[in-house]
Amino acid sequence: MHTSHITRISTGVKGLDELIEGGLIPGRVYLITGPPGSGKTTLAFHFLLEGARRGEKGLYVSLIQKPEDVVKDIAKYDPSIFAYIKTWKIILYDLGPVLWRETEKVPTWSSVLFRIKELSETEKIDRLVIDPVTAIEFSVSNPARKKAELARFIRAIEDLGITAYLIGEMTDMDRYTEEHYLTSGVIMMHYFMHKNKMIRAIQILKMRGTKHDMDMKKVVFSDNGIIVFNKSPFEEEV
Repeated sequence: MHTSHITRISTGVKGLDELIEGGLIPGRVYLITGPPGSGKTTLAFHFLLEGARRGEKGLYVSLIQKPEDVVKDIAKYDPSIFAYIKTWKIILYDLGPVLWRETEKVPTWSSVLFRIKELSETEKIDRLVIDPVTAIEFSVSNPARKKAELARFIRAIEDLGITAYLIGEMTDMDRYTEEHYLTSGVIMMHYFMHKNKMIRAIQILKMRGTKHDMDMKKVVFSDNGIIVFNKSPFEEEV
């Protein structure tokens, strides 16, 4: 397959598209992972804002945080988010409390999928973010059945023609979950101390149908959001 001929959509993150042959392959599901505070949700809102600027409709599904609180943080980088929310280009869906109130149980993949399908049919969603997927429980405990359950969820999202980000917390960098294996791509956000200085980085662990390297790349949080540089985070500034 000549990957250069595949249609791509932008991540909305300056410098990131260049690392993945011009952007994401649409209609696929991607995992954004990393430790708390590493920039996963900010990365996801760049993705939704980029879609809104292009006339696409985005859906942010929150399972823990109040979406309004998240938006206030994102607005520091891009105040236009308020206009996109007002015009329904970005839909905020505080789904966690809805499902907990109805079932008195932690949301399952099937219950989340049911709600997303409902909204997709009425609103024609193009881009989706679920934050965080670690708040969703499997309805079965058998490892093979858990993988099948998640695979059905991912296939159903792709069948809707939606490009999706699943946000997952990852505190143990040596532990991989079903999401890592079943999604089309895995982008990991990092932060750590290096020579008494906090370093931020991004790493493309996996991106099907796309040429990329797996080395960490430098990340900077600017006044306009995340900027990715095609160089090592350990390179000293000249």
